[in-house]
Amino acid sequence: MSHLVLVLVLAAAVRTGACPDMCTCTRHPLQPDQTSVLCEGFPENVTQLDRATYDLTLANLDEEELGAIIESLAEIKLPYLDRLTIERSVVPDLMNLTFGDFVDLRYVKLSGNKIASLAQLNGTSLRLLDLSDNEVVTVEEAFRTMRNLETLNLSANSLTVIDSDSFRGLVSLKCLDLSSNNLTTLEDEVFTPLQSLQYLNLSSNQIEVLNEKCFISLVKLQQLDVSFNRLVRVELGSLQLPSLARLLLAGNSRLGTSREPVLLVGTGQRLQTVDASNIGLEQVPAALTHSIRTLRLVGNSIKTVRCGDLDSYPLLQLLDFDSNGLELIEDDALGRLDSLSILYLTNNNMTEIPKSLSEKLKVLHLEHNRIQQVRSKDMQGLTALEVLLLNDNKIRLIEADAFNQLTSLVTLDISRNPIKVLEAGCLSGSMALQVLRLANIAVIAPPKEVSFPLSSTEHLITLDLSGSPGLARQLLVDTAALAASRQLQELDLSFTGLDYIRSDLLHFLPQLRIFHIQGNRINCTQLEWLATWMRRQDEPEYRKITCASPPELWGTLLVDLQDTPLSSITTEIPTSKRTEESVDFKLVENFFAPFDVNETWSVETTVSSVLTNANESARAEISRDLAGGSKEATFNAYNKSEELFPEVQSVTSDVDVNSNSSHERGEMSMFSAGERERVHPGMLVLAAAMLGTAVALTMLAVRFSRRRRAALRLRQEEDVVEVSSLPGVTELW
Repeated sequence: MSHLVLVLVLAAAVRTGACPDMCTCTRHPLQPDQTSVLCEGFPENVTQLDRATYDLTLANLDEEELGAIIESLAEIKLPYLDRLTIERSVVPDLMNLTFGDFVDLRYVKLSGNKIASLAQLNGTSLRLLDLSDNEVVTVEEAFRTMRNLETLNLSANSLTVIDSDSFRGLVSLKCLDLSSNNLTTLEDEVFTPLQSLQYLNLSSNQIEVLNEKCFISLVKLQQLDVSFNRLVRVELGSLQLPSLARLLLAGNSRLGTSREPVLLVGTGQRLQTVDASNIGLEQVPAALTHSIRTLRLVGNSIKTVRCGDLDSYPLLQLLDFDSNGLELIEDDALGRLDSLSILYLTNNNMTEIPKSLSEKLKVLHLEHNRIQQVRSKDMQGLTALEVLLLNDNKIRLIEADAFNQLTSLVTLDISRNPIKVLEAGCLSGSMALQVLRLANIAVIAPPKEVSFPLSSTEHLITLDLSGSPGLARQLLVDTAALAASRQLQELDLSFTGLDYIRSDLLHFLPQLRIFHIQGNRINCTQLEWLATWMRRQDEPEYRKITCASPPELWGTLLVDLQDTPLSSITTEIPTSKRTEESVDFKLVENFFAPFDVNETWSVETTVSSVLTNANESARAEISRDLAGGSKEATFNAYNKSEELFPEVQSVTSDVDVNSNSSHERGEMSMFSAGERERVHPGMLVLAAAMLGTAVALTMLAVRFSRRRRAALRLRQEEDVVEVSSLPGVTELW
């Protein structure tokens, strides 16, 4: 039954319409009753469009073809059409283009069609109209009937002048984009009809003056962007907008040289964000409102921040002094900013860390300065600091307890500093550190205790030691630090002069996902485990790492290494063979004959052969039992001890073997094995040791036999006592 219903549904969908030629039709995955259509060219059978079409895109059409399609669409009446896009077509004007026949059409995009003039458009249902990237020069009451339009995009056109009646009728407009045009002036009442406007973008034009009346009617305006113009003056009251929250003035390089830069900041009580970057300021502008939370002063010429310069920003949370050439921040100049949480001091000329920073500070950017040392007093009170960037400075000294008070630190970067020594634990302080970057630090040599500078690595997720050979060696030697780094996911050891990689690395780092080792001359001997791991991660970077040694693997991609069986190894390695023979004695009591004095001795003889290479490291170990394993002998405990061990020998000898096989190679000797034993002076010592061992074993056996006889005698006496203590038959009754 369910299959029949599915077939009927599909048949009904097919009957609703077909996909015309030159078009691609796609049904919405979540709403099968809606179809999206893309036509790359003129479809002759456009009348076959599915009536469920809600999104229609027409591209690569000329004016005549476009007019024909619009007429056809009006005839077939697509009741669900919601979005219409016309792109990469030739539409010199919109006189013949009407949207009145599409009752539910809300979004129209006509960008990139070389439209030069705007006739009066008819589209009462439209909510969004995109006319960007065209050649429109003037706007003359083209939107009078669009009372419901909320977003109008006229960016990237050729507008030079906007008449006072250009936006008449747009009573519902909330967002207007006029950026990237050629506007030089703004008429006094040009924005008067836009009573609902909230976002106005005038960036990248050539406006020189903001007069007092051009924005006076925009009582609901929340964001004003006049960045990257040619502003030289802002008249008094032009920015006194009651709802203004964001003011963007960046890129007006002559504005900061005006006589009264205080006017850059309006008096609106809701103003929270001001971007005055790259406007030529030489001092911090005073504010007439205390509501500002974000102040960006990037790319100005502010050399000094004095006490009191920021007193008019008591609620400031983000302060950006990036690229100012800043040299000095006076003590307590930032001390009154109790709410400051993010501070950017990047790319300046500061030689020390500012003092009296807010206790609520969470992010501190000090990279690309001239700071020479980090002292413990520089970080006092910064218990809430989470991100500290000190990379690319001139730091030579970091005191041992410099970061002890940074208990909340999550990210620390001190890369590319001329630090020569990092003592063990000098980076400790935060127990929550997750990102640590120590790239390109030329530590002279690891300290004596070869401990990593960070002692608590439990929460570390990213560790960057690229270009820092000394620190990389410290990490790989410090087993305790590796064992604690079980949460580490990214490790960068690139360009660290790395030759060998310890085989237990992944055992210590089970969460490792990214391992950077490019730029090293890797010895790929027994690195098949790493190749297998890299293949599982499937990172493109791993396909570029090649082996530098041994010679037979030179140039081989590390990721292509495969496990090699032991029998297929034919490399000749200089080795020596050491044979050890030992005799073990075990005394086992025969519990099946508790009243007998017979005892069983087990003798196990094992010969162990160890192959060692020229570096005295073990290569293989072979162990075998001689004479069929263990032997058991039964004897009488009352016999003489000499009879227990008629022959006791424990021999350990080193034998050099000369073999031309593919598995081992020895050294030639001028003596035979027997001759070397006779002439070697150590044989006397060995014989004396064997004799002493035999005497000691004999004494132990005698002592053990005496104790055994005493124990048996005591047990017999106890049995006699127990028998004598049994009650008689009469007593039992």
